[in-house]
This record gives sequence, C-alpha cells and structure tokens, in this order.
Amino acid sequence: MIPVNLILTIVGLLFILILLVALYVWNSKSKPVANDPKHIETFESLSDIIKNRSSSSRELHHAVDVILNRFGTMTSHTIGKYKALLETLCVHPHTNSQLILRFEKTLRTNNPNYSHDIEQSLARGLAARG
Repeated sequence: MIPVNLILTIVGLLFILILLVALYVWNSKSKPVANDPKHIETFESLSDIIKNRSSSSRELHHAVDVILNRFGTMTSHTIGKYKALLETLCVHPHTNSQLILRFEKTLRTNNPNYSHDIEQSLARGLAARG
C-alpha cells in the first residue's frame, strides 16, 4: 500500500511542477518587450518598428529619434539599410511629412557624402506614397 501512495504523491508533485513551469512560460511570453527595462534598442529593432505597418505615430517618432541620435552615421555597408528605411518611412500609414523631412535632412546633414543616395531614396519613397 505504501508504494501506491508514494507513486501517487510523486505523480501529483510532477503534475504541479509541470503546471508551474507552463504558467511561468506563458506569463513571461505575454509581457510586452517595450516595458522590459533590460530591453536594448538596436538598429534592427528600431527598423522593425518602422517596417511594421501597425506601428503608431508615437512609436515611429521614437524609433526615428533614436536612430538619428545613436545610429545617424552611414557607411558604405549600411547605406542600403538607410535607403530602404527612408523609403519605408515614406509609405508608412502613420507617418507625416515633418517626420519624413526631419529624418531625411538629419541623415543628409550627418552624411554629406551620401546626399545623392538619400535624395534618390526620398524621391522613390514619395513616388510610392502617391
């Protein structure tokens, strides 16, 4: 009789352990990443905000501000990323002309060697905007 009680107790404890692990995993996935104080904003994560068509105007402004302040200098390796980002910003449904112009002018000021490339991307983005 003792082995049966022991087996039932072990099975019960195992069930409770699995339930607690499942609750922990589910709870950690449901928290938004933006509220995480340890979240580090990278160029890629900020680019994803701009590429996400459901991002709000406030999120776009924050992403553009951080990109310009921390990642505003282009190199020959990153020029393609910035050009695509400018074009994406132009066609985003929650953007406005002031945000686009501020992004373009600051990039042009910080990177005078790539002024022609920035101008071309702006023209393509605005043409796609309609």
